Amino acid sequence: MIYEDEGRMNFFSEMSEHQISAREFFGVVLLDSLERNFGLRDVLISYFDTEGKFLSWTHRNGVLLDSASHPYRKYIANDVVRYVLHEEAVRDHLTYFNVTPRLYKSTDIIRSEDYSHSAYVRFLEENFQAHYSVTMAFGINAYIQVSFFKSKEDGDFSEEEIEKLNKIYVYLANAYKNFKKYEQAKIVANIQSEIIQSGEKAYLVTDDFMHIMSYNKTAQEYLKDILGSAIEEQISSTAPCSWLPFLLGDTEEAVTENSVRTRVIKNYIFKIYTYDQSYSNGIIDRYHWITISAKEKKKDTEFTGTNLPLTPAEQRVAELMHKGLTYQAIADELIVSYHTVKKHVQNIYMKCGVNNRLQLYKWMENQR
Repeated sequence: MIYEDEGRMNFFSEMSEHQISAREFFGVVLLDSLERNFGLRDVLISYFDTEGKFLSWTHRNGVLLDSASHPYRKYIANDVVRYVLHEEAVRDHLTYFNVTPRLYKSTDIIRSEDYSHSAYVRFLEENFQAHYSVTMAFGINAYIQVSFFKSKEDGDFSEEEIEKLNKIYVYLANAYKNFKKYEQAKIVANIQSEIIQSGEKAYLVTDDFMHIMSYNKTAQEYLKDILGSAIEEQISSTAPCSWLPFLLGDTEEAVTENSVRTRVIKNYIFKIYTYDQSYSNGIIDRYHWITISAKEKKKDTEFTGTNLPLTPAEQRVAELMHKGLTYQAIADELIVSYHTVKKHVQNIYMKCGVNNRLQLYKWMENQR
């Protein structure tokens, strides 16, 4: 195994560039860099969802999505390394912010007297011509794992090799953490732009694991009125927020991208939207953006418009807004430009005598 200062510095440089420009972090580019800088050729990246369901893997031969004929299918139930790795990740609430090495050596998990005859070793030999493995765990509930292989002739991983892999884990974990921060900043900026266009005044953006990615002062004041002043100390982007499940409501109901759920809590109306970030490996990272509006008195909901009828196109846009679709989703649905949708919305607001999406929602409900 090659491990030199020059290789380490090259790896740092490549990963720094990769984390800014890449659409996905764990992929072929990473495999190439590991081989080029550390001589690590026999490496496999496997992807799972947050519940542990297998999605795909990437090897030097390319990406292979899950299917009925996927070679991993018949070994899933006997992959004890993956089982232990996933169980511990769930127990420890592993996220993409973790930079503490999490390495799993196959001979530490499977008893020595059973090892050579185990289904796990048979799987390694049949698919990768390998006998030993060390696996790294990354991301939410370890939904990404990077496995390093060695043949029976080369022998098991030594303590020195494990120490080198520990250091490589730290390099990878820090680069991945920075990649996620950069990616999430772009996602939050896009969502904030959508919120501004909608005319809503109070909002917060969360991921699917109860981290608050962004919020504004008005939302904070509304939340303090509902949950008390201690709310200010509990808003965090790195630690799960204990009161978010209360706001999000029933997480068991079917939720899809572009769907919207409405909840009324105390004197406030919460509209909960969903945003999915999808990757070619099958992983889907889910985010929510929540707008909060103070309930208006009845006289405030008596909107006065121009009495001009909506055109068929405006009517269709209004209906899609009522369903909770974003401007971009409406543009995609109607096969028109984003700016065309904005123009329709301006006309709809003028004709209906409303100023934002919530008022339009109420106006449409009154019409019905």
